[in-house]
Amino acid sequence: MRHLGQRIGALGFAAALALPLTGSSLALPAHAGTCEPLTSAPSDGHPGEVVVADNFESGTLSEYSVQESGTGTVSVSAARAHTGVCSAYLHATADSGSLANFSTPLPSGTHEVYADGWFDIAQAGDPSDDVPYFRFFSGSTRFVDVYRHNSNGQLWLRILAPGGSFSFARLVAPSISLGAWHHVVVHVIPKGNATTVQVWFDGSAVYSSARVNTTASSVTSVMNGAEHYQQMEDTYIDDLVVRSVMS
Repeated sequence: MRHLGQRIGALGFAAALALPLTGSSLALPAHAGTCEPLTSAPSDGHPGEVVVADNFESGTLSEYSVQESGTGTVSVSAARAHTGVCSAYLHATADSGSLANFSTPLPSGTHEVYADGWFDIAQAGDPSDDVPYFRFFSGSTRFVDVYRHNSNGQLWLRILAPGGSFSFARLVAPSISLGAWHHVVVHVIPKGNATTVQVWFDGSAVYSSARVNTTASSVTSVMNGAEHYQQMEDTYIDDLVVRSVMS
């Protein structure tokens, strides 16, 4: 396991069968149907103004800042969907230079952010690494992220402290099933050593603190996928809603 840190008590979930790991990500079928662009956009009950509310039935990723290189790809796929026909699909491998992510830029003056989405991680990657759900940035610095660790399938929260060190909180102890849809919601208010972070997983609150010590006093974007090369994943994302609360 790549990190060490304080482990915080987890909520119980039924253990699920994990897919076998392989040396590189598996390129899954790109399309199995036709997107339905007239489908209503997803909604949620969180406060703030909607930045994106996307079921990906438009067939495009034009609202996002997309990064892909090498064998990494970012696309809209009809192979799997939480609702409707289509979802976003991130594919990255262990090959040198492989990168796949997309980011939602937030309006200037965003005071807090809610990120809400459904995720189907089809295959895990290297046991020493993880597959991200949401990553929060202040400029080019990632200061909060929530992920599934490949070694054991557990849900973790990672925080970047002002001195540059990371702290970790285990949120869900049992292995999160692969090849199944899971609902993740993260709420962040960046205020340095008084940052608020709340996390919900599959409808249950798994973390809440208004005393998180982080390096950030602003939030400028939310990323899906990883900013690192060779961070293997095959992930479908659907019914994504990101909201901004202005200061």
